[in-house]
Amino acid sequence: MTLLSRDAERTQLDGALAACMRGDTGIVLVEGAVGCGKSALLRHCADAAHRHGAATVRAAYPDCATDLTTAVGEVPERTPVVVCLDDIDQADAASLGRLTAWVRTTSHTARAGGLLLVLTAADAPSRDAGLDTELLKHPAYTRIRVGLLDRPVTAALVHQHTGAPAARAVADGLHRISGGNPLLLRALLSEPGHVPEPGGPFSRAVLTCLERCGAAAPRLARALAALGDSATTERIASVLRMTPTEAARTLTVLRATGLALGDRLRHAATAAAVLDGMDPTEREELHRRVARVLHASRAEAAVIADSLRACGGIDGSDESGDCGSSGSCGSSGSDWVVPVLREAAQQAMAVDEPERAAACLQLAHASCATEADEHARGEIMLQLAALTWRLSPAAAEQHLEEPLAALRAGRLGAATAGHLARLLVAQGRIEEGAEALSRTTGTDALRELFALPPGGSHPTPPGGEHLSVCAALWTHPGHQDDAKDAERFLDGAPAAQGTHEALAQAVRTLIHTDQPRRAAEWCRRLQEQAARRRAPGLRAMYGTLHAEALLRLGDLAGAEREASTAIRAVAGRGGHFRSAPVAVLVMALTNMGRYDEAARHLEPLVPERTLATVHALPLLRARGQYFLATHRAEAALGEFLDLGRLARRWDLDRPRQYPWRTDAAEALLRLGRHQEAMALIAEQLALPDATGARLRGVALRLRAATEMPRERTRLLTRAVAELRGSGDRLELARALADLGRGFQTLGEGTRAGSVVRRAWGLAADCGAAPLCEKILPGQDPGAPGSARGTVGVDKTGRLSESERKVAALASAGYTNREIAAELFISTSTVEQHLTRIYRKLHISRRRDLPLDLEFDPCESAPLRS
Repeated sequence: MTLLSRDAERTQLDGALAACMRGDTGIVLVEGAVGCGKSALLRHCADAAHRHGAATVRAAYPDCATDLTTAVGEVPERTPVVVCLDDIDQADAASLGRLTAWVRTTSHTARAGGLLLVLTAADAPSRDAGLDTELLKHPAYTRIRVGLLDRPVTAALVHQHTGAPAARAVADGLHRISGGNPLLLRALLSEPGHVPEPGGPFSRAVLTCLERCGAAAPRLARALAALGDSATTERIASVLRMTPTEAARTLTVLRATGLALGDRLRHAATAAAVLDGMDPTEREELHRRVARVLHASRAEAAVIADSLRACGGIDGSDESGDCGSSGSCGSSGSDWVVPVLREAAQQAMAVDEPERAAACLQLAHASCATEADEHARGEIMLQLAALTWRLSPAAAEQHLEEPLAALRAGRLGAATAGHLARLLVAQGRIEEGAEALSRTTGTDALRELFALPPGGSHPTPPGGEHLSVCAALWTHPGHQDDAKDAERFLDGAPAAQGTHEALAQAVRTLIHTDQPRRAAEWCRRLQEQAARRRAPGLRAMYGTLHAEALLRLGDLAGAEREASTAIRAVAGRGGHFRSAPVAVLVMALTNMGRYDEAARHLEPLVPERTLATVHALPLLRARGQYFLATHRAEAALGEFLDLGRLARRWDLDRPRQYPWRTDAAEALLRLGRHQEAMALIAEQLALPDATGARLRGVALRLRAATEMPRERTRLLTRAVAELRGSGDRLELARALADLGRGFQTLGEGTRAGSVVRRAWGLAADCGAAPLCEKILPGQDPGAPGSARGTVGVDKTGRLSESERKVAALASAGYTNREIAAELFISTSTVEQHLTRIYRKLHISRRRDLPLDLEFDPCESAPLRS
């Protein structure tokens, strides 16, 4: 290594060598931390001596085979001799004794040719006092101190190594990691990208430095690495069973070497190298001892938990012993371990670190070793289930099996049973949740835990009110103001650990009350928050709801995108929940005509236990729609009827959420069983929950299929009017297509053609290729697929009645000429209306017009120009 920034040291050595060449006797001790360039200075001196004609005697250090008197005596008397001894701090006691005697002799014996003894020694807490005394007594003794490199010299060394000037940030970073130790710096420069890798040159250099710093240095470095930022001199001493004075002395050596800064190792890579170099069993024991010391010295729970996780925990059989002269490590037992880990989990959750919290809880559960810990073990499993749902729904499902077994064995208290009920219901396990809720003190427990609004006025199912309360989380309350209540809740409730289930219910309420656009907007916000909190489970939950909202809007491509993203978020860890995004994905793919892809997603999803969760319901509906689209009406009917049986069993028979009767009616119509279809439609419309424009529109469209042409057209006209206000473009396209065919049957060819074109345009905009082909065979729908319209109903209140009618027709796909003919106005008047509409609604194109405008295109009245 080139001796950068060592000019003063070289000058002193050159001066000592010149005196030797003149016949003088001298001794030079080059002293400094390990790796700081002492050996390089020694080589510089030996090379210079050789160039000047002096004889050189070299040794790593004087051992038993080395006799300096003999070696020097073999050199002619008038020839200068330079003796170079490296690393005398590594010499054994006998060798140091002989060296001390030889130094004493040279102080009394002159040599005609001159003699120079150059020694190097690393810093050590203690060194042979006899040799130091003799060196100080010698009349020609010189001590040269070699220190760490500063930042400018570090930059120069980097320049020398790379051949290009180093950026200041790069040089500063290398200096920060190496501490200015030349050995460590050179090791860093040989790493790929100058980044320390496990087991790489830097790690090996760290271990080499420690080995050469004395026996105590590696032990102290390990303690520093295990203590991390919690290291203090007192804690180090307790871990190592030494006095604080001894610890401080060795710590000084590590600071001089650049390995330590203050009471800590300088860099995480240094700590990693130290710990990786240990035997695994010894490393675990070190972390175990550190955990006890930290607990005894009242460290933060999160800090203690890190050590407990590193050692795999402490059980009652572990010895505690004395923690050194500074005091005890704590009680001999391990009763403190579980409370500390649970407190650390709470702290991790408070700062949005779910992975760390889960690890703490898992170790706490494993640390509950006795029967007396059973209550704590059950509570911990519930905490784990609530927490890990954010990370892995499948793992959360497994965490509830143990407390559920304890409940059935009568070993779970009422309060814990209520908590279990809440988590079971959140996972969609309605019947098991009702079972757990029945063991609590009252049916209000779950409602309070979920912060649910009062339930709707629907009859209690055969399973009793416990089942009804549990089902409340998975459906809308059934009030007239459901959508307004949901918006208020979403606007005021924070997205926190205890509110996600209720927030999801509020979003579902918006979807099922014909507010899918508002639901999509809320989902985007909630997804962003979940992403910031590194919660893939929550991202998947809100992403699934987002996909469902987009599907209700007829945005098939958007629904596919969001559902696929949700599935990827919980890939391999979705459990039964995975059925929910898969169901939306299958429905989107089916409506787009991508039947092979839909089938691939359906095939693996038929486990029996899936039917024990609410996620079975959308999956059954998706399967039914797929079978219907692929001309298997009988199979589709079976899926829809199975859905109905489960929905009734779980008190989830809400037509706005699961319209299985109209789904089944459509399958029955395909099978020619019109009377059964009509009976199901009538049954659905008679239910208290059978409200909403979309629900009525679909029912009217299906009823029309069984009527005579004129009545069919009248019903379809009403269906179109209803569906226009629902925001569902795909269902509107279906109704318009049927209406166009109805007009054709009645001989109204002009009107039929206009309505059919509008139906095709909407279907094409949705990306529904099969529907496009059914409406206008052979026409290429292209690839629109983007969600249409970002303007809500609340903003259309700015429009006049005339503008509203024009906007409604334009949003349905009418051309300007068709709008003019429909409303008996001129084309230029239509253009003027549209200009004002775009300005008022802050949009720039026709396809951004909202679809939820109240206007019946089949019963238009003329406008005044």
